[in-house]
Amino acid sequence: MRLFDLPRAALLAAALLIGPGVAGAADPRVDMLGDGFVAALPVDWTRTRGNWEFLDVADCYTNGKSCFGNNPSSPYGYPMFGAAPRFLMGASEALVVFMRTPPEVRYFALTQYLISRGINVDPVLASLSDSLNTHGFLTLGSPGPGQNLFNQYAVIVWAADLNTLASIKTVLSGLGIPGAQVNFLPIPISLPLNMGYAVNADSFSLLLRTAMPVVQADLDKYRADLPFYVVKVGPGSPPPISPAPTIGYASEVSGFAESSDMEAALGSLIADIKSNYKRSFVVKEQIVVPYLAEGLDCIAGISTCMLDNHDALYSSDITGTTITVSNVRDLVIVAGVNHHNTGKALYLNQTINDPIKSTGIASVDDKSFTTQSALFHGGVKLLGDPRVKLYKDLYAYAISYDCNGLKYCLNIPAPTPDKPVGLPPGAPFSLWERSYVEPHTGVRPATTEVVRQRVLVGAVR
Repeated sequence: MRLFDLPRAALLAAALLIGPGVAGAADPRVDMLGDGFVAALPVDWTRTRGNWEFLDVADCYTNGKSCFGNNPSSPYGYPMFGAAPRFLMGASEALVVFMRTPPEVRYFALTQYLISRGINVDPVLASLSDSLNTHGFLTLGSPGPGQNLFNQYAVIVWAADLNTLASIKTVLSGLGIPGAQVNFLPIPISLPLNMGYAVNADSFSLLLRTAMPVVQADLDKYRADLPFYVVKVGPGSPPPISPAPTIGYASEVSGFAESSDMEAALGSLIADIKSNYKRSFVVKEQIVVPYLAEGLDCIAGISTCMLDNHDALYSSDITGTTITVSNVRDLVIVAGVNHHNTGKALYLNQTINDPIKSTGIASVDDKSFTTQSALFHGGVKLLGDPRVKLYKDLYAYAISYDCNGLKYCLNIPAPTPDKPVGLPPGAPFSLWERSYVEPHTGVRPATTEVVRQRVLVGAVR
């Protein structure tokens, strides 16, 4: 089974192939860096300016498009050339992005994607490698990878040709930017990829995710500022390319696993929740499995992807394609281990998704996944109860169209004329979990090293 609802592929493709571009205004230093670089290029090189845009989730509803499984906790940003967030690139071309990095957040990353294969109608939407994330990102003020990351200036070069990369680094070095501080994302052209501008050429995109800001207003301002300078460049008469390597995906195994005691504690909590709610609800457990597809497998036809990201361990309720309630006061209760507290993830969240629009409409994250939430839904009321200690790294959180005053409960929003992102009360929905980046490995947590969450659905008696 797959996390993403594959029949929605046409909608997802439409979101990537159609959409307005918005010109951004970078801050003065970003503009200075970009303009200086363009002016210093050899005279025979091509230069095509692009823009940067952040996804407008409301636009998915007002203009009838899809948000391709967006995460409400993590705004998506991407370069634009023309009217769509996907574009063609020549084999000797490079996308160069000058940027100011986000304000302090728990996570940000850039992921390279193959969007479509030539004239095929169905999109591929597959990552081409691990993401360039906070584990290894470099800024112009970084003494080393992953250091001095926030509110800093940075350069990213995305290219398939090492000759082009070398030339760009030479130009940057002349501007005082050493090659050791340039972020390079290698396009694995030898897969093979069909780069160029013919009608059967592949299309690509680069996706920025940011999540869990220390100050939400700072991230909101950052998104409004759009401090990015985007340019596609390439030599006028390129030599034969020197193919960039296929770097693939790092091992997820860290050697540090959550204990079996947590599995037993979660089983006890599930039993307590069922007992606590049995008088008012008929409670049944759902089946939940992780989504483990990797982009290169999807390109090879082994799996199917929808903007996979190896930084995240995804899972979805799969007892049917969606969760359907018969009463708006029915509850879904998710219980699990707070992987952020145990050091197994930079952050995790649960997201309510509109399966028709493939749009995340509301989420709750690990800041709310407290011991108190587990004790509340488990019906534990006495401070001296031994379960207070037993459940210290666990959480339980309810989701409903009508929480009716229930604590630790996420209300599924209904759409309004002013706020169209939502679901009509009682509509089917999907529930997705994301656990982002095991700190020791820099990629998603290994399924063998974390205790998986469990999902209960309570129907009103």
